[in-house]
Amino acid sequence: MKTKALLSIFLTLLLTACGALWQVIPLPPGTSLPSLPVELASPTFTVTPVIPTETSIPPMESPPPTEPPPALAVVTSPAIMTIDMLDELNGWASGETNMLRTEDGGATWLDITPTGMASIGYLSASFFADTTTAWFILPAADYVSGSLYHTIDGGLSWTATPVPFSGGSLQFMDNQAGWMLAALGAGAGSEAVAIFQTLDAGETWNRIFINDPTVIGSSDSLPLSGQKSGMTFLDAAHGWVTGSVPMDGFLYLYTTQDGGATWTQQPVSLPTGFETAMTSTDSPYFYSATDGIFHCGLYTDIPASVFYLTSDGGASWNPTYPVNMLGRYAIANLNDVWIWDGSPAMLVSHDSGGTWNTINTDLNVKDTLSTFEFVNASTGWALTSDISGHHSLYKTTDGGATWNVLIP
Repeated sequence: MKTKALLSIFLTLLLTACGALWQVIPLPPGTSLPSLPVELASPTFTVTPVIPTETSIPPMESPPPTEPPPALAVVTSPAIMTIDMLDELNGWASGETNMLRTEDGGATWLDITPTGMASIGYLSASFFADTTTAWFILPAADYVSGSLYHTIDGGLSWTATPVPFSGGSLQFMDNQAGWMLAALGAGAGSEAVAIFQTLDAGETWNRIFINDPTVIGSSDSLPLSGQKSGMTFLDAAHGWVTGSVPMDGFLYLYTTQDGGATWTQQPVSLPTGFETAMTSTDSPYFYSATDGIFHCGLYTDIPASVFYLTSDGGASWNPTYPVNMLGRYAIANLNDVWIWDGSPAMLVSHDSGGTWNTINTDLNVKDTLSTFEFVNASTGWALTSDISGHHSLYKTTDGGATWNVLIP
């Protein structure tokens, strides 16, 4: 008995000194094992585990405390000049002296102004991708260059990058790839533009097109004539530039198939009865790889508006039903669109402009309807301004019939 006890102690000391003689390799997640036969499921032997001493397990360290995100100051009744709502709760805005963000549908606005910035005013170009990622341009004093501000944390911090443009139409396909249609100057029915591309979130830009005839290497595939209203890219190759030119029966729509290096005028039919109208087009909105929509103003003895639709990725565009109202418009999605000139009557379509209904709204804009937008069929915002330049903000949750004041 004494010999067996000594042998047991010796084996225990040997195992403790040498460590484990085998190791279990974990199976990949989701791996299932077959069931064991009944005769093997209940082993005929038992193993008494060796419990290590307390000193063999290092004490666990407490994780370092995490710092709460810095609190953002609330700006009471800010002087909002531009607004871009993403959904019913979240949106971005700019004021005379502040960049702003809301998380409650515009009831309160948080100050996200970049450090050291004294004034902002109207944004010359901006792109708000989601609740955390945004870009905007602040023009320099020469109005031919500027600073591109970029945030990826909802405006808690910003990076500023010098850019060789001051305003125009800015678009990002994702968090890295973007384009800028830069305005270079306009006059006498013409406007020179340059198109820049970035692949690193705006840190560097490569000019891929310019139509200024005084610059070496310029091209006229996107003509100098005409005022440019905007630019939209569907993917890395296919894009459109819209605008207006004082020419009867001409619709300003140019397209590229090579990422903006060259452009061609895209033939589009005008609605029946408006074949000789002068037009102004705005850049398209795409809601899938195939489906898109854009607005066109029709100028005849009785001005009108019409929306164009595509279901083949912009290869062709077809007009819906024109209506005799010009003014601001809002596109919530491919189906829900509005036209409004600030009067008590607002027009709405829930079938992409195929049929229209009149909404008798309780908001009679006495001065100027600066802009309005909807994020779905019921929720929208309107920004108005008076003769002194004061802006007021309103919100509707019933499609535009009734409006509640958010900023008097």
